[in-house]
Amino acid sequence: MLNFLIDKFIKSRNFNDVKNREKLVVLTGVMGLSINLLIFLLKIIIGFMSNSVAIISDAINNLSDSMSSLVTIVGTKIAAKPADKEHPYGHGRTEYIASLIVGIFIILVGFELLKTSIKNIFNPKVLEISIYMAVILVISILLKLYMYFYNVKAYKMSGSTLNKMVSVDSMNDVLATSLVLISVIVGKNFNINIDPYVGIVISIVVLKSGIEIFLEIGNKLMGKEIPQETIEAMTEIILEGKYIKGVHQIEIHEYGRRKLYGSCHVEVPANIDTYTMHKILHQVEMKVYKEMEITLSIHADPNYLLEKDEFNKVDAKYLIEDVDSWHYEDED
Repeated sequence: MLNFLIDKFIKSRNFNDVKNREKLVVLTGVMGLSINLLIFLLKIIIGFMSNSVAIISDAINNLSDSMSSLVTIVGTKIAAKPADKEHPYGHGRTEYIASLIVGIFIILVGFELLKTSIKNIFNPKVLEISIYMAVILVISILLKLYMYFYNVKAYKMSGSTLNKMVSVDSMNDVLATSLVLISVIVGKNFNINIDPYVGIVISIVVLKSGIEIFLEIGNKLMGKEIPQETIEAMTEIILEGKYIKGVHQIEIHEYGRRKLYGSCHVEVPANIDTYTMHKILHQVEMKVYKEMEITLSIHADPNYLLEKDEFNKVDAKYLIEDVDSWHYEDED
């Protein structure tokens, strides 16, 4: 189904293109909104008919998922907006804010489910169990499994944190609804009401996933350190630049997926002409962007002298040969 909708509405598999990526995430958001609303309506009906707190809790969880899908759609639309005067680095972090809101929704739902489940341990309700409950719950599990798989696929194509969060939440829902189904089967065959206890387990699963999302995205928004392997790979590219003998004061900041901006200082000869060194550094900046999609600004620190036999006149206009002594101190 996802492939069919991609071919119909996006008509391209090039998700390195920002517009195509936006369309894919929005498409999965619309699919999630539709599926979650359908599941919510089915569960809330059988939940009230059967007096099952576990099913009602699961239905409310799906309603929160619908809100999360809506946040996904809106957040992706805003994140795709180009840079402007007030946001020179673009709006990419909106995607993280949207994911954070999803996490908060999940945590709030988890607390509400926990409170309701504990309440029903002390004031249990008589369950009205029927075969229709089991059928609807099985359908719900299958739909959530489908949501999990297509969001994992979309995440691999788009790299969107929103698709990743929805896939995690969908698998949590599969577990939660499976537990509800088990409680229905146990209640039907053994006349034991484990419904509120299952509700507690579901609430804990929901809370755990919400807290994990909140912490992961919160760290990104607070400027979590860029992985060391990324820094090392970028440093390796920079040191391949002609006459560059060292790199320091590396700073990289993330403004959304594949929106990395940074700066660094490089050690270069003090006696080479400015035009040549600027050309070399510009080539390095372009190579870093091409290979790692990092927009880099390089500051030259002249801290050594280039010997005549190291100098290739094809690469530069001239070498300053009358530098007998020099001193340079980096104020930074």
